[in-house]
Amino acid sequence: MLDRLELYNFKSYRGTQTIGPFHSFTAVIGPNGAGKSNLMDAISFVLGVRSASLRSTALRDLVYRSGRKRKADKKGKGKAVEGAEDDETAEEGEGSEHDVSAGDEDEAADGDEDGVDGERTAWVMAVYVDREEQKEWRFQRSISTAGSSEYKINGKTVSYKRYNEQLEKFNILVKAKNFLVFQGDVEAVASQSPKDLARLIDQISGSLDLKDDYDRCSAALQKATEQSVAQHSRRKGVNSEVKQYQTMKSEAERWQTLQAQRADAIIHHLVWKLFHVEEGIRASEERIDERNEELKALRDENEKFEEAVRGKKKEVNKAQKEVTRQEKALKAKEKELEEARPELDGIDTKRQHALKKLKTAEDQATKQQVDLDTHDTRLEQLKRDLETTNKAAEKHRNAQEKAAREKGISLSSEDLAEYNKLKSQASTKAVDERETLTNLLNDDKTKRDALSSAQDQLDTSQCKIDRLESEEAKLQERKENAVRNEAKVQAELKNAKGDLDELRKRKQQIAQTEAEYNEKLEKTLQDLQRAGAEKHEKESEIKFKETLAAIKRTFPGVKGRIIDLCKPTQQKYGIAVTTVLGRNIDSIVVDNEKTAISCIEYMRVQRLGQATFVPIETVQVKPISDKYRSFAKGARLAIDVITFDSSVEKAMQFACGNALVCDSMQIARHVCYDRGQEVKAVTLEGTVIHRSGTITGGTSQQGGRHFEDQEVESLRRREAELRGKLADVFKNRPKANAEEQLINDETRLKADLQVVRDDLSSTESRLKGVRDELKTLRKKAADSQKTTSQIEDELEQLKAQAATCRAVIDREEDALFADFCRRIRVANIREYEEKQLRGAQEDNARMLVFNTQVARLNHQIAFQSEQVDGTRERLKSLQKLADKQRKALEQLDVDREAKQGEIEALEQEVQDLSTVLEQLRDTLKDKTSELEQVRKEGGKASRVLDKALKEIASCNDEIERRSSERFSIYRRCKLEEIDLPLSKGKLDDIPIEEAAAPAAPMDIDGPEEGTQNVFQANNYGVEVDFDELDEDEQQDGSAAQEEKLLATVNRLQGEIDKMTVNLKAIERLGDSEARFREIDEEFDQAREETRKAKDAFNAVKKKRCDLFNKAFKHIEDRIDQVYKDLTKGKASPQGGVAYLSLEEPEEPYLHGIKYHAMPPLKRFRDMDQLSGGEKTMAALALLFAIHSFQPSPFFVLDEVDGALDNTNVGRVARYVNQRTQQGDFQCIVITHKQLMFESSSALVGIYREAGSKTLTLDLTKYAENGV
Repeated sequence: MLDRLELYNFKSYRGTQTIGPFHSFTAVIGPNGAGKSNLMDAISFVLGVRSASLRSTALRDLVYRSGRKRKADKKGKGKAVEGAEDDETAEEGEGSEHDVSAGDEDEAADGDEDGVDGERTAWVMAVYVDREEQKEWRFQRSISTAGSSEYKINGKTVSYKRYNEQLEKFNILVKAKNFLVFQGDVEAVASQSPKDLARLIDQISGSLDLKDDYDRCSAALQKATEQSVAQHSRRKGVNSEVKQYQTMKSEAERWQTLQAQRADAIIHHLVWKLFHVEEGIRASEERIDERNEELKALRDENEKFEEAVRGKKKEVNKAQKEVTRQEKALKAKEKELEEARPELDGIDTKRQHALKKLKTAEDQATKQQVDLDTHDTRLEQLKRDLETTNKAAEKHRNAQEKAAREKGISLSSEDLAEYNKLKSQASTKAVDERETLTNLLNDDKTKRDALSSAQDQLDTSQCKIDRLESEEAKLQERKENAVRNEAKVQAELKNAKGDLDELRKRKQQIAQTEAEYNEKLEKTLQDLQRAGAEKHEKESEIKFKETLAAIKRTFPGVKGRIIDLCKPTQQKYGIAVTTVLGRNIDSIVVDNEKTAISCIEYMRVQRLGQATFVPIETVQVKPISDKYRSFAKGARLAIDVITFDSSVEKAMQFACGNALVCDSMQIARHVCYDRGQEVKAVTLEGTVIHRSGTITGGTSQQGGRHFEDQEVESLRRREAELRGKLADVFKNRPKANAEEQLINDETRLKADLQVVRDDLSSTESRLKGVRDELKTLRKKAADSQKTTSQIEDELEQLKAQAATCRAVIDREEDALFADFCRRIRVANIREYEEKQLRGAQEDNARMLVFNTQVARLNHQIAFQSEQVDGTRERLKSLQKLADKQRKALEQLDVDREAKQGEIEALEQEVQDLSTVLEQLRDTLKDKTSELEQVRKEGGKASRVLDKALKEIASCNDEIERRSSERFSIYRRCKLEEIDLPLSKGKLDDIPIEEAAAPAAPMDIDGPEEGTQNVFQANNYGVEVDFDELDEDEQQDGSAAQEEKLLATVNRLQGEIDKMTVNLKAIERLGDSEARFREIDEEFDQAREETRKAKDAFNAVKKKRCDLFNKAFKHIEDRIDQVYKDLTKGKASPQGGVAYLSLEEPEEPYLHGIKYHAMPPLKRFRDMDQLSGGEKTMAALALLFAIHSFQPSPFFVLDEVDGALDNTNVGRVARYVNQRTQQGDFQCIVITHKQLMFESSSALVGIYREAGSKTLTLDLTKYAENGV
């Protein structure tokens, strides 16, 4: 048992101190901070526990330091480490001196015994008494001035190993710490995991000491196992290799047989091919001889047509110059005529204006003359005025007849018949409007008769009134005249506006017609241009196709044009695919670059033009981006909308690239602009958005038209017809100043209207004064006037309705008489009818006016006397004006007649020039037709000659190709050592490179003039023996026969290719068998090593399991009883239940141990659900059970009862007493609980006095009812 501790300068214990003796149950008590836990550290320190477990980072920290020194250290280093429980401070520092105060002299004296370095060293000695031998053992551990440990047993320095071995003899296990429980360890034990608990038992049992051996044996076993598996795999692989070589041997023998058969099949195929190559060369030479006999005649005929074409071209050029010269002359004369016509129109306008002025002056003079005559006596003047009026009427009639004769239009009998026919047709148009107009005219006549009657009544009533009424009648008449003048001017203004609108409408119609003709003419000219281009295109296309056919016959590697090798999957993609292919559309696809170069050389020699070739083998293509296959709805890769053979896929990728075909322009814009893709997008209509973002338009809708010769002639006739119509439209255009003249007339009439309205306003003002004086008389006159006004309003309404009907009728007649009016040169049919047919009606109307005037003058003679002088003056003035206008009219008539003659002369000249031009154009057309006919015939002759030359060239090419093919076969046989059967020569004479043969150009004469040389094929003096070919094989040179022969070769080659032949398989078979025997021995050795490693591992494993299970079994058996002893009481005499269970019994130390404790009168719960006191009791039970496995002679507990109530403290104290009374158990408990230390057999009190000091009290000396 532990008897006592002796300490020197250890932590808070200054100087040399002795703590003890310790009894079987010793309680260590004292206030917090006194040094109780430092006593625990001293016991741990002396028994070899490392400083890390003693709440220190280094051994120097365990050396005692005085208060002053500690303060100095705090100021100097700024560090302080306080004890976890007793608030003591462990200071850092090394080798510093300790200041001694007056109050510490005894301690200093004790320290001086060890010299000047006393404060820099410390030691602890445990005095242990072996009861069996009754021997005292002194275990001492010191801290040197260097900060290292020194171990002594009974005053003799020993190693740590020897020190530890001696302790283990007393079952004091330092690694397992089975002799102490630190403060806080109880809670840790209670809450530890199953894995930690298994490790604790592994350590207590000694099984953990075997862990290194266990790991080493486990690794060795794993390594041996891996090696054994590897050797097994090698053995298995070599065994498989032996079997494989055995199979290879039999396959090698079969391979040799197939090689011989294949060689025979190749020779047979080459002999067959050479036979038909020779036949092809002979056939081509014979064909060249045949065509050479025809060449001279063909050349002569071709030269004859070329000479004829040159002559016809000169004639056409001469005729074209004549047409151009005549056209220029006609245009100049038409321009002169166009400039003269406006002058005539100006004269006509001036003449019409003068006529109007003359008519106005004469009318006014007549009125004034009537007024003057009316002033004479009623009866005399009435006859005189009547006679004067009749004369004036007669004069007016003569003037109208003269004017009609001057303006009249004479129609031929044919025109008059056409007019009557059209007039009859017009009567069937707008029938309802015509019937309505007739009714309106009848109503108008009735109303006018009623108006005349009302006016007569008014005049009769005026005759009965006095002079004032006469004045009022005068003013009223003036007012009526003003109203009529206003209506007349308004009508003229309306007509002027109508004429202006009609002129503008006509100009617009003419412009529209001219635009239509120009558009049709432009389209016709474009068709003619396309017809010429298409003709050239046709010839080029024919030549290109012939060239393509020739090179395809000559070179087998030629596939064809790209456009011919693909086809759109749907018809709607046709335009888009053509646009995508673009310039590659006519590119020729060949198998490799060599074929392309050969084709180019062939075309150069034969002068067949140019072409682009795409060699499939070397063409560089960018990979198709799969993201565009589903990039946007309605957009798809161009290569996905065409079908083609897989052999030309690279060529199609080259032509199409990543171009997209889009259903609409909107989708194309979305792909290129909205989503920013730099890709070529083509719509179904052919519109292209290029990678740069630019847009080009779609294809022509007439791209597919083809023009025949008859269509070209029709287009030329249509061109002449349209030019003639345009000339007619130009002639019928309105005069240049006609619109300006109508605008001037409209402005003048507006001014006249304002003057008339001003006069009417003044007259009404004057009339108002007279009416005030004549109220009585005016009432009756007013009634009559009211009736008159009502009738006039009705007449105006009838006039408006009639105008509406006339407008409908006029439109129908204008449409029907349009061509007729254009021919007789009138604006419309009404103009003709007004001038010719309705003159009599106007004269009758005028006469009706004069008659009305006479009737009125009969009533007004008496009232005009005082106006005679004024009337005479106005009459003179008007007569002078009329004379002036007559003279002006005479001069205008002279000027018009002169200008009309000039225009007629110009028109005649234009007509003559036009006639000559038409004749020249007909001549040019005839000459052009003759030229085309000669060209057509010459083209046929030229094509026949070209065909013959090309056929000869093609035959020469065929000879050259077959000769080259024959040389290739010879060279192949030489290089590959094929034993070709020969009747003459030998293969050694065949060169590696083919010798250049002399060319056979088309333009070099042969033996005879105009013939072509035959290509001289070199056979190198070698002739093949064809006897092995049967008759069928000699007759059949088709591709099917070659495929049949090649099929045999390919079948044999396929069988050979399928075979994996190793000709060294036989000798390698022996090596593999020897290696198999060697590896088999290594495998047996590895298997033996694995067995040994497994036995060694199982031995360590068994030993470790035995140690662990022994400890576990002991603890498992003790735990329940210990827990029951700790927890039983009056309420539960049996106590609680506790047990342990293994997670894995096979190797328990690798897994966990579950600890279950069920306190008395409590249901089962997991450990983490117990209260703090319940956990502590369970942990103590486990610690006591573990301690009982290999019990140390003493057990030190540091405040393990901190979380217990008094009841549980009493139970623990009772259990400790029971154990210590058995004599084999010593327990030292550091506690604050009174029930605990009251139950002990001795007390060690620790207190502070310039350090920690102790007192020991033996309680066994006192009665149980104690102090």
